[in-house]
Amino acid sequence: MANSTLLQSINATLNPGWVSNCIARLNTSDYDWTRGIVDGNGDALPGLTEDAWGITIGTCYKYCNQGFIPYSSDFNFQTFAGAMTNYYLPWLALTAQLPFENGDPKANFMSFCLAVGSPAMITYSLTITILNRFWVREKFAELQQKAAGPNVQDRYGGYAERIRAAQYLLQEAQQVPLRASQERGWLSSLVVVPENKDWWTRAEERIKSTRRGFTASLVAQMALAAIAYLFTVIASFMASLGDPTTALQIASGSLWIWLIPVILGWITVGTQYSHHSIQDALKAERAYRALEPPIQGVDYTLLEEQRGLLVRSGLSPQPHRAQTQGFLDAPDIARLQIPNWCGAGVESEEQQKGPTFNYARLFTWWQLAHTIEETLFHTLDNISQGRVCQDIRQYPGVKWDNAAGAENLTGPCAETAIYCGLGTGSIKAYPTWGDMPSEVYRRMFAAAVAGVFVQWGTTGASILIAYKTPTVGLGCRSTSYIVYGAAGTTAWILLVVSTWFSHSAMLRYQQQHIDNPSMDFRIKGDPQNPNQYSRSFMHSSICGAAVITRYCGKMLAIANTLVLLLTSLFEFIGLFDNCWCQGNAIGLHHKGWVLLFKGAPDLKAAAASSWFGGLAMTIVVCTISYVFFALGSQKTDDD
Repeated sequence: MANSTLLQSINATLNPGWVSNCIARLNTSDYDWTRGIVDGNGDALPGLTEDAWGITIGTCYKYCNQGFIPYSSDFNFQTFAGAMTNYYLPWLALTAQLPFENGDPKANFMSFCLAVGSPAMITYSLTITILNRFWVREKFAELQQKAAGPNVQDRYGGYAERIRAAQYLLQEAQQVPLRASQERGWLSSLVVVPENKDWWTRAEERIKSTRRGFTASLVAQMALAAIAYLFTVIASFMASLGDPTTALQIASGSLWIWLIPVILGWITVGTQYSHHSIQDALKAERAYRALEPPIQGVDYTLLEEQRGLLVRSGLSPQPHRAQTQGFLDAPDIARLQIPNWCGAGVESEEQQKGPTFNYARLFTWWQLAHTIEETLFHTLDNISQGRVCQDIRQYPGVKWDNAAGAENLTGPCAETAIYCGLGTGSIKAYPTWGDMPSEVYRRMFAAAVAGVFVQWGTTGASILIAYKTPTVGLGCRSTSYIVYGAAGTTAWILLVVSTWFSHSAMLRYQQQHIDNPSMDFRIKGDPQNPNQYSRSFMHSSICGAAVITRYCGKMLAIANTLVLLLTSLFEFIGLFDNCWCQGNAIGLHHKGWVLLFKGAPDLKAAAASSWFGGLAMTIVVCTISYVFFALGSQKTDDD
């Protein structure tokens, strides 16, 4: 028989649940209290004494397995409701403030899974967005400085407004696939034609009006989650320090704390309210297009719906001179539809709208920003040198007529294109690997560091608390947290690698289109037809790698989201309360033991370091992360 006085004292410190049920089962069965008793290190004791902490896992299997103590007997609704309210539901509600703006329920669901299933992924995308904005500010600050020079100000001082509007568009348009097109000279017309200054400024105003900021619902949900978690942790430290159940609930709640810096980071960076706000801003008003001879009268422009900047993915149509009137014509956009690989699209998640997928638009966004920045630079240089647009091809020495003012920038389509540096060259959507400067790759590296830091900084805190809470060792909780962190990291790696494969595949399609603008990619290649393309084995392999890695990454993110949701739920309903999990059989195997005879008062010393360490770790990670996001998102006077 057990020491009844000691056993009664132990029971008085325990809450109703699996542990008390297991002790009761031992006391009412034929259990020999001189066997299977261990101390805090798992070493055997001769019986139940003050030094006893628990029983061996083998003893637990024999007397306290599920056949004797079913899950239903351990479930306590009051405990479950308190844990759900304090550690689970506030975080789940806060996910509604993640940046979606996809315009499609399926895409919204995927955004949710990519964020929850892989904090590394959403942090990587956020950091890429921040660093892109920083690059734009640097580059366009140089343009603004040049535009403020006396040579430009004296000739056309209003050009600085166009530069500011272009900068703002590039900063805010990262959440949609955006393409530049020189079809019929549209891009050069937007950059050079003086009448288009109002189009740029009004587009900027519309984008500013649809920018998402701090809302009352965001503040309320953020405060609810943070305050509920903070108060619960404080109460736990004051009243339940050392209680394994409370410790593991805190560990489970800490898995979600990355939501605070990430959501605040997205709000600070800025996103659009709607998936169509950028497109609406670009299409709201018509713009002026420079015409090509023969031109009737003296008006060189025509007011039309602009097609120089378009919200769409895929290849940019390559203009070519038609044999009839000499316009910069472009092929039917349907010809540029890229064939699938085994029924799946070859293009990466770049084609999906929404901030979550900004990571996949790094290469195409840089190409667009670089193209616009170059055209603005060439235009400013020509204005600074006093060159006239209309005669730049035949009479490059003709000087600026100060009396004519902005009319010096008016000219036919071809001259307008030459004036901004585009000429009759191709407009690329996908930059080659060598075209991109080293800073693009440094952005990827910095974003990767940030993603891993947030993913494992918060997940690692949960692992630390779960691992170090007696019974110390690798158990169900700590293992599930490790699986969550590893799967989230792997999903992010697969999706990023998928964008590389996809980019490589699209570069081959782009080169074919540049070489032959009349190429029709929809039809399987015919060696006798030069306008049809046949995918080589190598090209097809790259397309397959892009599709496979993308789908594997997405499926892993979805599965990992379920792991997080179910792990948190299982913790609160007591499904981890069994011999295998309580004895940390995953790490300790047959040497595992189950904590039974020590309550919170006895466990304070053992738990204090892991509790304080884990919570301090989450606070440091969240603080550093948000400070980084906030500093990188600092706005200038022009933002």
